[in-house]
Amino acid sequence: MRLHQLFSLTSLLLVSSLSLAQDASPDLVKRGEYLAIAGDCSACHRNPESGQPFSGGYAIQSPMGMIYGSNITPSKSAGIGGYSLADFTAVMREGKAPGNHYLYPAMPYTAFAGMSDDDIHALYSYLMLGVPADDHPAPETHLPFPFSFRPVMAMWNLMFLDKSAVPGSTAAPGSAERGEYLVRTLAHCSTCHTPRNSMMAEQGDRFLSGGKVGSWSAPNITPDAQAGIGDWSEAEIETYLRTGALHGKAIAAGEMGTAVQNSFSKLDDSDLQAIARYLKQVPAIGGSDRKAPGVAPASTPLSAIETGMKDDINDYVSADAMSGAQLYNGACATCHASDGRGTHDQQRFYPSLVGSSAVLSSDPANLIMTIAEGVDRQTPAGHAFMPEFRTQFSQAQLAKVANYVSTSFGNPQHTISGDDVRQTLHGESGSWLIRYAQPLTIAGAVIALVVLLWLVYILRRRRG
Repeated sequence: MRLHQLFSLTSLLLVSSLSLAQDASPDLVKRGEYLAIAGDCSACHRNPESGQPFSGGYAIQSPMGMIYGSNITPSKSAGIGGYSLADFTAVMREGKAPGNHYLYPAMPYTAFAGMSDDDIHALYSYLMLGVPADDHPAPETHLPFPFSFRPVMAMWNLMFLDKSAVPGSTAAPGSAERGEYLVRTLAHCSTCHTPRNSMMAEQGDRFLSGGKVGSWSAPNITPDAQAGIGDWSEAEIETYLRTGALHGKAIAAGEMGTAVQNSFSKLDDSDLQAIARYLKQVPAIGGSDRKAPGVAPASTPLSAIETGMKDDINDYVSADAMSGAQLYNGACATCHASDGRGTHDQQRFYPSLVGSSAVLSSDPANLIMTIAEGVDRQTPAGHAFMPEFRTQFSQAQLAKVANYVSTSFGNPQHTISGDDVRQTLHGESGSWLIRYAQPLTIAGAVIALVVLLWLVYILRRRRG
């Protein structure tokens, strides 16, 4: 009897393995690898400790709490080694893993849902056959109630998930149709660059007009001339995506810096061209002006930069009494120059702050976060590095430097206060519905219980 059971179990496992092997095609592995790069899968599914790109464990700070990227290697114990192609497709199109395990939209299945069947098959083939299995178990996500009740995501999906296929996966290289496919699906640009409503769903009528990513702001990338990238040429968009730097206009840092390093800088030139072409054609959406300053920046007098003599010896080693200009001169001017215009070599190795969208914007988030966290971006164009100052400056000192840079090299009207720095470093708090979801849920349950008891009381009185 036991021999028969063992034979049946072995046969079942063999059939299952053969089924999975048939689902994944060796011929699609190379294409799947490219798609994994285009989707920047390793950004959220990497292991921050070992550096393994798909082993999971990377923490994503969301308004609902910390969400951890899962292990998507073909490990049978910790990864997706037991997933069939149908299981993987359900994850990508419906945000639902085997066992009716609903995912949170921090995993951009809302964008991946539009991928073609062939691309999902190729991506599956790469993850199953081209990635080594890693049995490292990623931390589990435990959000507070009511977000911990995952079936609620089924209702969210019914309300907001659009599973319509996005055409263009096989469109002509470099075409806007191909660009639309990439922007709307694999590159999932709207995940960061589109504002969200009170239920954390993307506002479709504000597509690519700017959003929040933790403490960072994802700027408006529609072709609006003042609020967006309307004054960028297609070639400039390609250069920015390939290198992360566009002299006098923008520098990629934070999550965008990671996206440039791990994804955009490795895409084919034709796909970068396609993305640029499509972005120039999406409807322009206005917003706050992040272009020209209201008044031309005035030069800083030398007396504002020189520290001069001090009354107390401690004042020579303490930065507390220093002005923003003095802090900038000591920490930033070596690279960005005292006039904020960076170096003038052909490569523009140290970028200009004058004209930078982060410096010009009335939203100080990206300027504050760049100073706080620095830049560390490696691309074929070179290694862009700026040290982080979060641990070197106090919040008051960081506010002084940010305010000096904003008002001296950007717009004199855009002052930055200590409260701006504190709020930015604290991060996105989400909508009021997200912030008060727990007490609202408890209050709703109490009200429902009271109504139910009242109905029971009324019915019993009528019967009595």
